[in-house]
Amino acid sequence: MMVAIAVRKIRGADNRMPSQRVTPDQPPTPLSDCIRDYVADKGMSIRTLALRSVSGSTGQCLTAQWITDVLSGRVSRMPDLWRLEALATGLEMDPDSVKALAISQWIGWDIADVRTGVGERLIFRVPKGYTTEQSARLADQLMRAINSAPADPEREET
Repeated sequence: MMVAIAVRKIRGADNRMPSQRVTPDQPPTPLSDCIRDYVADKGMSIRTLALRSVSGSTGQCLTAQWITDVLSGRVSRMPDLWRLEALATGLEMDPDSVKALAISQWIGWDIADVRTGVGERLIFRVPKGYTTEQSARLADQLMRAINSAPADPEREET
């Protein structure tokens, strides 16, 4: 099953979040969109999200200002891994999925996030210009290759 990560939802004005500037040539902002969707769906403030966003490895917390800066496009480079881990905690998401959204937003790659089993996933870069249908076919082909591969390749050779 392929999960599209660069999906935008249209929503009404929300005075708790910075407005999103929309221009025809605007690059996708899947991580920012994910944050906006989450706080809108949960009816929570950016401050509440920040308080929940704690890195498990460093113990560091995100600030509401940093999250607001991400939403406003004022974070000009890929965030540190601890920040993405903390944000994943706050958003109740898998850290690898948050990293994939960040890669898409800051590096500009189209990323596919495919669940391969319970708690397992395959995250890969989709070739430039691929349609959603082509990406889904590629994900299916990769899953077939993974499922048909021997569990222990060294045993198969002997």
